[in-house]
Amino acid sequence: MTKQQNKNLQPVLFRWKFGGKKVFLTGTFDNWQVSVPMMLDPEAPEEHIATLYLDRSKTHEFKFIVDGTWRLSADFETCDDHSGNFNNVLYPLPPQLLQHRFSHSKMNYAIPNRR
Repeated sequence: MTKQQNKNLQPVLFRWKFGGKKVFLTGTFDNWQVSVPMMLDPEAPEEHIATLYLDRSKTHEFKFIVDGTWRLSADFETCDDHSGNFNNVLYPLPPQLLQHRFSHSKMNYAIPNRR
């Protein structure tokens, strides 16, 4: 990882609030390997959460795996992967926001980008 890539890493909180017993997060950040288990949120026990450090200068496509079924969330924008699949997407942050170092108290939330 280059110094520039490391500088762009920021914590992103992903939230799945549509039920399920076992929920995983997967996407371009883990090469679609379904490697990120989500845990129940202690403050909202019906919701699952996971925090990842992502390079926010890049686009990240992702999906949620809920009880073995690949799902999209209506809470995020979607994109077509040009193979007929739709994924949720997190678009890059503007360069001026990448210049600031974020503390955990200023964590980025994986919420829909408004363009």
